[in-house]
Amino acid sequence: MPVTGWVIGSIVAGVLGTLFVLITVSMNKMVHRDRIGKIDFRKSNVYFRWNRWDTVMVLAAAYTFFCICGLLVFLLRGDNINHPWIQFFIHQTFVFSLITWGWYISRIAITLRGIRERWSDDIQ
Repeated sequence: MPVTGWVIGSIVAGVLGTLFVLITVSMNKMVHRDRIGKIDFRKSNVYFRWNRWDTVMVLAAAYTFFCICGLLVFLLRGDNINHPWIQFFIHQTFVFSLITWGWYISRIAITLRGIRERWSDDIQ
């Protein structure tokens, strides 16, 4: 069984993951922190508006969808796991669905925590 699809998939996942990290890491300069290092949600507006993190998350979800479609095309064509494209699409679908799910959950958690800390007087 050739492993070329898994290897190429790992390389592509590493390159895209690094690109996504480089795009989103520059947002840290817009986050205000207190003296102990916790996020000060009263001064940080970056979590309450659409930003690069959300755009990268949507792009990763779209890439995952296209990988699922590509996997479906090759499976309907009759290829099996020994085909390099099947290996590639399985790898990409698995990796980027986990990445997208993790980003989505962490985004919701940070936004809810920010709402609770910023507008706690209005909620009670």
